[in-house]
Amino acid sequence: MALNKFENAVIHVDAPGMYTTIQDIGRVGYQQYGMPVAGPMDSESYLLGQALVGNTEPVGALECTILPPTLTVKGTCIVAFTGADMQPTINNVVVPRYIPFVCHEGDVISGGFSQCGVRMYIAFSGGIDVPEINGSVSTHTKAKIGGLEGRQLKAGDEFGIKSLTREAVHVCDYYGEGHNLFNTVLYNRGGREYHEPLRVVLGEQAKHFTENGIKTFGSKIYTLTVQCDRMGFRLDGPIIEHVDSADIISDGAVFGSIQVPSDGNPIVLMADRQTTGGYTKIGTIITADLPRLSQLPVGDGIHFDIVSIEDAQDIYRTYMKRLHKRMQLAYEQSTYVFKVN
Repeated sequence: MALNKFENAVIHVDAPGMYTTIQDIGRVGYQQYGMPVAGPMDSESYLLGQALVGNTEPVGALECTILPPTLTVKGTCIVAFTGADMQPTINNVVVPRYIPFVCHEGDVISGGFSQCGVRMYIAFSGGIDVPEINGSVSTHTKAKIGGLEGRQLKAGDEFGIKSLTREAVHVCDYYGEGHNLFNTVLYNRGGREYHEPLRVVLGEQAKHFTENGIKTFGSKIYTLTVQCDRMGFRLDGPIIEHVDSADIISDGAVFGSIQVPSDGNPIVLMADRQTTGGYTKIGTIITADLPRLSQLPVGDGIHFDIVSIEDAQDIYRTYMKRLHKRMQLAYEQSTYVFKVN
């Protein structure tokens, strides 16, 4: 069986999951105007999902938190699940992540509570069709923009999937348990990587911290508290000592910046961060470690490892080279999809 045209598909939300939003790569280039970036918390999983369904541009997908939504498909589309292991299902059959599946009229997509990681992505061939704001469909709930009315999904919502014509897609049958379908090359969540430290480059504002404060930051374990969302992760642990005040003139904030307010406990700024901040920033988590950070559950211990700018640049080059290779492999996989029987 071969398919190459997908059009007029609509997704109905039967149940919204715990916290599900529409995200693409984010609003890049607008922070100078006070517009937050938003976008995926785990960009690596998001991008692999896009490639798996054959999208050549980063378009709208679903970011699911802890528990995925239950969706009914109207029409035909291709989907892929990446990121956290929420035991995704199609018509009550558990399907593997990092493998594209074709869904037809009446098929039901769902899943369960996450077994590993926090955020799963559901990518659709063509991408989710909602209005763009500043060139992006990403949802920023605090600003109430993007996605569906700037909010998380709710029961009864419907959204379209953009039409897509592409090279022929070959469909294979999937029979569920015992089929042993597993894409080991693309899996990127789980295992011992969760116990590895998050690498940090100290910034110019590190001068606002004492030598003991920096030593504490780089040697002690911090715990991810319940005060964590798409805007920021508040950590609890040994106090990071300032030289004087924790306040500075507000300046730019980036994904992974680590603010330390006057209580001495760090706050890591995430995808929905504010565009500027007035607390001292001790450093920034390197790009390669941000996807792993975004998948950590509440209560997990975090250890920071201070690295030089030169080391961070070397790590970045290696990481991006590997990611691009994996995305190419995922795109090659996209022409071979499976159908649940």
